[in-house]
Amino acid sequence: MWKGIVFYWFKSIIFKGFCKKKVEEEFYMKMKSNYKLYHLIEVLTKSEIRQVRKMAISPFFLERTDVGRMFNFLVDEWLEGKNLPEKETVFKHTFPHKKFNDLQLRGTMSDLVELIEEFLLIQNRRNNKIVTKLQLAKIYRNRKLEKSYLSTVKKTEKLIAIHPKRNAAYFQNVLDFQLEGMEFKIATKRSDDLKFQEISDTWDVLYLIQKLRHVCAQLSHQSIIKQDYDFGLLSDLVKTVEQKKYIEVPAIAMYYYCYRFLTEEFNLDFFQKFREQLTNYRHLFSKRELQDPYRLAINFCIRKLNRGDKFFIEEGLKLYKEGLAEGILLENNFLPRFSYNNMIALAIKLEEFDWVEKFIETSSDLLETKYRKSTISFNLARLEYARKNYGKAMLHLQGGEYKDLLNNLIAKSLLMRIYYELEEYDSLFSHFDSFQIFIRRREVSDFHRKNYMNAIRLVKKLVALPELDKEARKSLKKEIEAEEVLTEREWLLGKI
Repeated sequence: MWKGIVFYWFKSIIFKGFCKKKVEEEFYMKMKSNYKLYHLIEVLTKSEIRQVRKMAISPFFLERTDVGRMFNFLVDEWLEGKNLPEKETVFKHTFPHKKFNDLQLRGTMSDLVELIEEFLLIQNRRNNKIVTKLQLAKIYRNRKLEKSYLSTVKKTEKLIAIHPKRNAAYFQNVLDFQLEGMEFKIATKRSDDLKFQEISDTWDVLYLIQKLRHVCAQLSHQSIIKQDYDFGLLSDLVKTVEQKKYIEVPAIAMYYYCYRFLTEEFNLDFFQKFREQLTNYRHLFSKRELQDPYRLAINFCIRKLNRGDKFFIEEGLKLYKEGLAEGILLENNFLPRFSYNNMIALAIKLEEFDWVEKFIETSSDLLETKYRKSTISFNLARLEYARKNYGKAMLHLQGGEYKDLLNNLIAKSLLMRIYYELEEYDSLFSHFDSFQIFIRRREVSDFHRKNYMNAIRLVKKLVALPELDKEARKSLKKEIEAEEVLTEREWLLGKI
């Protein structure tokens, strides 16, 4: 009897604890998903937090103190590394002398979100002086303050003239400036030239940049998901772009040559002209804008390399090194692990082993903490394999957890080669079976499925190849060379 009572008591405690934890988790997840508030707080820098604190106590923005108290409490909790507290705790610190009211709490949270959003909008306007001046000019025009309007327009014109970029955003500012000037002349009934031709020319340049940039993004996406797109007016626009006055605009030329090498990949001339544009004019674009062109060029190099074109090994590594040195390939100050892996793979193919070793030693901070250990182990394994230190390579492979599907496939392929090199054929044939099962049970892309299945099939044939049968070797060599999708081609041919 007592055993039953104790068991029931213990079970009820466990159940209550489980329920409490579940409720807390549900509340936390609800707060994280249904409210923007905590997401906004998480991305604010310390400098921005100080500025929002000032806004929260300013009667210009708020005539209440509860929003500021809530912000201060939540920020302090977040800075101390704590999870979002329970709603009753938030309410107590926001309204210290009131009884809990869920509706009032949610309303105050909504007000705090609006305050932070207003701060972000103000900050964004301050960071874009040309847009701010143009908005101010429009206000002066609508209020018929001509002297202030003309002064603001003059300052705006100077800002546009000295602006360091010549990207789509620049031409958008130029167009908005020209349109504002036209609106002013129409409103004041001036008989001056309304600059219709200049406006039309700017509009054409802006459209061509935006259209070509979007087409390059479409082509990149199309290569991944195999979806056909209707490119609309593109065929006629290409002929227009080739006219001298447009191709001399760096922003148009860069996306034009990018489009051409993506659609005519056997014409190396377009790729080289694109590279010239990147080298000579990348200072005219923001780092964010250059990410896509660099990635498109790098992916193009990797595709060409996978088809056996060795010229693109060095070219791809150059693009990676440039993009890293300029900070173009960084996302939130981190280098994506896929870029990190590809960069090292290209360097290993060029046998730059000392560079790879030094890069791995000095670049761990470039990787996100959660991927750091496994990514470094993975790449050390590749390096040691390339140096023919197969035992060390195997130890590094065992030291990493490859949760990412592609890294897992590459690691398994590398292990397959290690078993072959060490002539551990029992382990190799066991690995063939597990590798094939892994591929069949995962949502692998058609390319990778075909690639790794081809590799397994051909390594099996390689193992079974009679040593003195020259005809069989010739036949297998032809089969390897003829296979369209095969990243292990070079290694396989080296073993025949």
